[in-house]
Amino acid sequence: MPDFLQKKTHFEYDFLDARGCLNILTAEEKNELVSNKTDLEFSAGEIIVKRGVLVSNVLYVTEGLVKIEMSNDNKLYTVGLIQPHCFVGIVCCFAFKKFDFTATALENSKISFIDIDVFEKFIKTNPDFSLALIKHMSGVSNGLLHRMARLSQKNIDGALSILLLEFSEIYNSKSYTLPVLRKELADILGYSKESVINTLSKFNRERIIDVLDRNIEILDISRLKKISKLG
Repeated sequence: MPDFLQKKTHFEYDFLDARGCLNILTAEEKNELVSNKTDLEFSAGEIIVKRGVLVSNVLYVTEGLVKIEMSNDNKLYTVGLIQPHCFVGIVCCFAFKKFDFTATALENSKISFIDIDVFEKFIKTNPDFSLALIKHMSGVSNGLLHRMARLSQKNIDGALSILLLEFSEIYNSKSYTLPVLRKELADILGYSKESVINTLSKFNRERIIDVLDRNIEILDISRLKKISKLG
């Protein structure tokens, strides 16, 4: 079986994940999918797909970390961080003829571009796969709505705490290197660079985290989780 359909990851989901959907395909369909996909590598900071480009592929992250941004009133908003073994913007791929988002690699990343015609063929001919994909897309949509609603209600302390905890889950460690600069961190949260710098410094002084350049160590995860809920 193809490698990118087999790899396991530490992430836990409350809904059927992307790999679970693909594993529902028959052996023949998996082989057809692999013969109609292209694997491309992107460097950190490189745009993977730009808003307005025709949708000709379904994108699947096999390695790295990807940021999805959407435009509203000519301003970009980060709506999600895409981890390995996840589709990129799957909820938008079948809604429009052109991508309605921009995807950028936050780390060196490897992306599988799957021919959308082949994907649509499986949707039409494999009802179990179709149902699984619907459940997956519903779960993704629900998660995005909850994340945006949660962040919109937070001050900078609460929003930054949520993001630091998200990165901790992504890297499965309390110690990690931020994949973005302070300015990019601020853009993700929708706050100023100065607010982010000041809040990181405050968390550092209060020994909630230890900060050294882009290296983060969470020292008091209980306090950070409390701030993420109350901030």
